[in-house]
Amino acid sequence: MAIKIEKTFQVQEPLDGVWKFLSDPRKVAGCIPGAQVTEAVDDRTYKGLIKVQVGPSVTDYRGEAHIALLDNEKHEIQMVGKGQDVRGKGSASMKMIGQARALSDGSTEVVTVSEVNVVGLLAQLGARMIQEVSNKMFEEFTRNLRTQLQQERVGGTEQPSNSGTASQPQPIKAVPLVLTVARESAGRLFRRIFRGSGPR
Repeated sequence: MAIKIEKTFQVQEPLDGVWKFLSDPRKVAGCIPGAQVTEAVDDRTYKGLIKVQVGPSVTDYRGEAHIALLDNEKHEIQMVGKGQDVRGKGSASMKMIGQARALSDGSTEVVTVSEVNVVGLLAQLGARMIQEVSNKMFEEFTRNLRTQLQQERVGGTEQPSNSGTASQPQPIKAVPLVLTVARESAGRLFRRIFRGSGPR
C-alpha cells in the first residue's frame, strides 16, 4: 500500500538553527515517538528502531535510513529508508524530501513530502487510518522539535544527539493512538451529520 504524506509546519526559530537540527538524523529521531538511532554506519547512513506497543506486547521495527541529498545552500534534504517488524509481520519503506526556508518575521517554515509503502500488519489499518495516525505522530514530533530548539536557544548549548548508548525510547502506544483517531473521526462524522440535518 502506497501513501503520500505532505506536511508543513512553522518554528519560531531562525533558519540556521532549525536546519542544523533537521540535518542531524539522531536529533530528529529523538523527537519522533518511540524512535531511536542505534548506529551511525557512516555520516549519511543510520540504523535505528521504532518501538510500538499493542496491549502488553512491545514490537521493534528495525531499519536503516540514508541521506541521499543534503544541500546546505538550498536547505533541502532527501532521505530513503526501510524497516521491518522483527517478528516478520510487516514492513515499510519511505522516500522523504524536506526543505526549510526563512520567513519574513525571522521564523522558519519546513515542508516535507513523503512517499510511504507499507506491507503486512501495518497495511491492514488502511490508508485513511495510517494518514490519521501519522497526523497525530506529526503533532507530537513538531511539539518535541520546538521544545528541543527552544532549550538549545535558551541554554546556549546543543542538546546531545541520540546514540546507541542512549536510554531506550518509550514505545508508541498503538491502541490508544488508533482509538483516539477513531474517536475524533467519528466526532467529525456526527458533526457533519447533525449540521446537515438542521432546520431548513
